[in-house]
Amino acid sequence: MSPYKISTENPFDPPAANLRCVATFVALSESKRPKLPRGIHWVSHSPNIWFSWRDADRKQHHVCTKSADPLEALVFKIRFLRDLKRKGEDAEWLMPALGRSPLKEVAKQYFAWKAANISPATVQREQRMFKKVLQFFNESRPVRCIGLLDIRQYQQWRRRQISPTMKQPVTARTVNYEMQLLRCVVDYADCWNGTLADRYKPLRQEKSRIGRAASTDELIRLVTTASGHDSWMVVLWCAAVAAGTGCRGCEIRKLQSKDIHIENGRITVSREIAKNRSTREPRLTALAEWGLRRLLVRAESLGATEPHHYLLPFEVAKSRHLAKARQGRWDVNRPMKTWMKSWRKLVQAAGIGHFRFHDLRHTFRTQGAEAGVPLEIMMAQIGHIDRESSLEYVHIQQRGFDQIKRLIGRKQAAVLAVAQRRSTHAE
Repeated sequence: MSPYKISTENPFDPPAANLRCVATFVALSESKRPKLPRGIHWVSHSPNIWFSWRDADRKQHHVCTKSADPLEALVFKIRFLRDLKRKGEDAEWLMPALGRSPLKEVAKQYFAWKAANISPATVQREQRMFKKVLQFFNESRPVRCIGLLDIRQYQQWRRRQISPTMKQPVTARTVNYEMQLLRCVVDYADCWNGTLADRYKPLRQEKSRIGRAASTDELIRLVTTASGHDSWMVVLWCAAVAAGTGCRGCEIRKLQSKDIHIENGRITVSREIAKNRSTREPRLTALAEWGLRRLLVRAESLGATEPHHYLLPFEVAKSRHLAKARQGRWDVNRPMKTWMKSWRKLVQAAGIGHFRFHDLRHTFRTQGAEAGVPLEIMMAQIGHIDRESSLEYVHIQQRGFDQIKRLIGRKQAAVLAVAQRRSTHAE
């Protein structure tokens, strides 16, 4: 039987049974009570010292130490909480507050918790982005010491930096993303409140997500420029798949041999690699089949012969760490990291302006809209989950509207002729 008795009554509202102690309470109230250490306190209607603690459900409990001596009360509290911990009860007093923990440690716990609900690839990408935050704020800094002024200084500092991949100043969208990660980490430590919660403002950014669609002439120039350059052929074949299916670059990069069904004219984008976490089976145009067949021949020559092997094997020789630990140049059980360097060189050599690899997806969607493909079918092909996102592609080019004007204008020509004659006679 526990020697401790937790009072479930409100100590600030004594029951009638304690009225016999009124004289004692009055006597104590007439004399000034000594100041107590932090963590224990007096109660106006009790001669003894009390303390409070919260359980795992954050319900507060009041405990009487049965002593008016501060030292005895502290010893009682320490023993009580120690015994509580042994029983498996989580007392808030026993756990170190996350707000006092270093930013790096809290971030580690936050991303570990987030990995239970988000794909590992997304968590890894956000951890890489968070490195800049750790660099600026100092990874050993307590989370509760991060203030509004620090965040504003980070926004200014980050906007002045040049992105090593995009070769241009860091965008407001990137800074806001990094600050959103910081906000989640600080909120995880229950420190996003007060001034931070009331006065933090993200940077203003352009909300338009409309991309650029390549013309037929520009696509032909990409093909002719890459011909004869072995270092550009792989990215050209991938570009053919993107322009012929509308798939994202990350989806193409993570395709496995078992996902490709050229004989049926389709590929399978599994939910593990799809952005919307939904499996779909895009159909292949002739251009996409051309690119896939050449990528399959290349993959087989590199040793990717099993169904689970990747279409674009990872080049171990480009990784200093892995090159020392592994034999062989290619790892067919891992996908390649990126082709962005080759893509930028190819686009520059072809004399095409700013054109992202992702714009090939916009090109596919725009060509589909101009050809009259129903919106719902196109959404299933490219993996859009809402009409709003897909509708943004429809008005990328004015050629579609010009076509509407021309075709409908022909139908209304006779009506227009009669209207013009009537107008002339009336004048």
